[in-house]
Amino acid sequence: MTTRLRQDISLYMTLVRSRVRSQAQYRGSFLLLTFVTFLGMATELVALIFLLDTFGDIAGWDIGEIALLYGLAGVAFGISEMIGAGFDMFRDMIRQGELDQLLLRPAGVFTQVMAADFQLRRFSRIGQALVALVLALRWTSIDWTPEKMLYLPLVIASGAVMFLAVFVLGATLCFWTVESVEVINTLTNGGSEMTSYPMSIYHDLMQRFFTFVIPLLFVSYIPALYLLDRPEASDWPRWIPLMPPVAAAGLAGVAYVLWGIGVRHYRSAGS
Repeated sequence: MTTRLRQDISLYMTLVRSRVRSQAQYRGSFLLLTFVTFLGMATELVALIFLLDTFGDIAGWDIGEIALLYGLAGVAFGISEMIGAGFDMFRDMIRQGELDQLLLRPAGVFTQVMAADFQLRRFSRIGQALVALVLALRWTSIDWTPEKMLYLPLVIASGAVMFLAVFVLGATLCFWTVESVEVINTLTNGGSEMTSYPMSIYHDLMQRFFTFVIPLLFVSYIPALYLLDRPEASDWPRWIPLMPPVAAAGLAGVAYVLWGIGVRHYRSAGS
């Protein structure tokens, strides 16, 4: 299994290098597109700052605490989109018969699809979210301990895995129907938006769905409660801050198994 994983990583890096070289041929276009994308994302952050400057807080969360939620969710989503946006265009790959070509190659289909839409300009989304995270760390008075310093990168990585798993689940649905993408967009892009705000502002049913079905609650809300020592943390078991890596591994495992079932179910675009 270790050898297979090493081969998949090597294949992914080879495909990514190929896409980077092709995008580097048009540096002016790349830089302009990256700047415009960053500007658009930054506008969203500035609007959020103005909103909180006007109203003071959202459900008792001040501007620094909201920026922490926004930054955690944004960085995690940006990384997952950078790594695995190929799954987001999987519907078109099936419709155009490109999946049939990938299946004929002597390489893993999962890895080929994951690297199919690697775009350097997506660094702008990660950069914008990192700006929010840095502002959050300046505006809040987190009592940093060695555990919390290790916890921060761990929860960002866990969040990225969770969003990537949602991308895979959406692509998997396309093996049976190519009309499901909009539903999944509510969990990927919509999930990123939702996790940028305190969960307490949402209906109980939505909170339970995003805790026990698609555990995006662990992307930013639970980690923020722990990092900020918020009083709401006492409403949860003491071990709950440790759950983001477990939730990420579980969701990723389910997504990978269902993806395998979908690949075996596939009967080509011409069937």
